Amino acid sequence: MAYDALVERKLSMPRAQVFAALHDFGGIKKILPDAIAACDCVGEGVGAVRSITLADGGKVSERMEIAHDDTVFAYSILENTALPLEHYCAVVTLSDVDGGTLVSYGSNWTPKGASEDEVRGALEGLYNAILDGIAKSA
Repeated sequence: MAYDALVERKLSMPRAQVFAALHDFGGIKKILPDAIAACDCVGEGVGAVRSITLADGGKVSERMEIAHDDTVFAYSILENTALPLEHYCAVVTLSDVDGGTLVSYGSNWTPKGASEDEVRGALEGLYNAILDGIAKSA
């Protein structure tokens, strides 16, 4: 499947640990402490909704769509005042590789108020920051 934005990286940690960090849906502030002012989460597992307030005041509401077998994780944006996009869905796949986990973090979306290249660059930067945060939490 082709993604509008995609980051693929190896993390030197077990797949279950990477998945657990993603699955802790309300714990995103632990991963991105400087970027997120607050995160409230309602529910657990698939169907959980987190409401994020960014450090700059922007707000994003996201729903966990898939969490399967420590290998696939997906979420979508329900409401958004922070990012120049709409119709957003991200899928993260995890696979075991020698010495760690191969992470493929991709998303599809429609740009809104910014160019496709600007949105892609911002999202790929975000995905790398999330993966850096997960690696630091190990």
